[in-house]
Amino acid sequence: MLEVAVHKRLDGFRLDVAFTAREELVVLFGPSGSGKSLTLQAIAGTVQPEAGRIVIDGQTVYDSAASIDLPPQARRVGYVPQHYALFPHLTAGANIAFGLADLPRRERERRVAELLTLFDLQGLERRRPHELSGGQQQRVALARALAVQPQLLLLDEPFAALDAPLRGALRQELAQVQTRWGITTLLVTHDLADAFALGQRVIVYDGGRVIQQGTRDAVFFRPLTRRVAEFVGTGNILPAVVEQMTAGTLWLQWQGRRIAAVPAQFVPGTPVYLCIRPTQILIVRPDRLAERERENLLCGDIVGTLMQAETYTLHLRLDESNTAYDLEVALPGYVYHRLSLESEKRIMVELRRQVLHVIPRDAGA
Repeated sequence: MLEVAVHKRLDGFRLDVAFTAREELVVLFGPSGSGKSLTLQAIAGTVQPEAGRIVIDGQTVYDSAASIDLPPQARRVGYVPQHYALFPHLTAGANIAFGLADLPRRERERRVAELLTLFDLQGLERRRPHELSGGQQQRVALARALAVQPQLLLLDEPFAALDAPLRGALRQELAQVQTRWGITTLLVTHDLADAFALGQRVIVYDGGRVIQQGTRDAVFFRPLTRRVAEFVGTGNILPAVVEQMTAGTLWLQWQGRRIAAVPAQFVPGTPVYLCIRPTQILIVRPDRLAERERENLLCGDIVGTLMQAETYTLHLRLDESNTAYDLEVALPGYVYHRLSLESEKRIMVELRRQVLHVIPRDAGA
């Protein structure tokens, strides 16, 4: 288990964060410059906080009040910085073995061979970093970090230099490694896809502070503030007003429409944001309208389409609206073509109450 509470000023920036992590993969997520990498450096011991406490598996490695500050090599931490920091003059095998100098030669060779196999690097152990691809360098850096059998693994933007197909493959490999080793892992990223794919827990940073932390689903689907909602790609953050609470339903007014949401404790008249991710909006075919009871049905015209690989994002302007568009709707390419949306621009959508999330407009930034 990892316990972190650190305070640090650096070049006009103030880091003030506290969190815990167990044997899981935790993503530190947020914009560049929000303090994520600085947190890893403080945990690894390469940067000294001004105050606070860091405990790794019951061992206090930093405590300003008790004047404890263990050096990096005494912290049992595997740290992979940005761009991997491989030693250019050493081979891949020698890089992996770098932290194993105190082991007997046979044990050192056995552990390096095991890691070469684990990361599919057999036959590359004599190559130097410049002779390896970006993905191979990343595997060597990760193997080097794990070679010392750390209690904690720290990864700083591990996929930043990789192209999209390789990122996907290495995300899967990293998840498998974390499951196999059962090691507490902190991964820094500002990439939404990395955070969503890997984070068993997500800690959201902004301006040197933690503004939300929790399970991936809690953070991505139930953001506490508008700022978090923006960071996690909520897409539709709609200003609304609470109308009333009746048995089992929270009624909202949005652009002259009455929207039903799940019950929540709000006083009538409260200004709120109605949040719904573009992927959670359901397009309803007219011939299937009567299949079940529908709620929050809206009609409008597609006024814009953005294509990203096999995903389409539609900009939907609702009937009687005078805005550029009211909703973003995202769907896979096969659905887009099956519904003939390249030509059919008028659609009906359903906002199912169970995927609507309501937050007060005065909740943080």
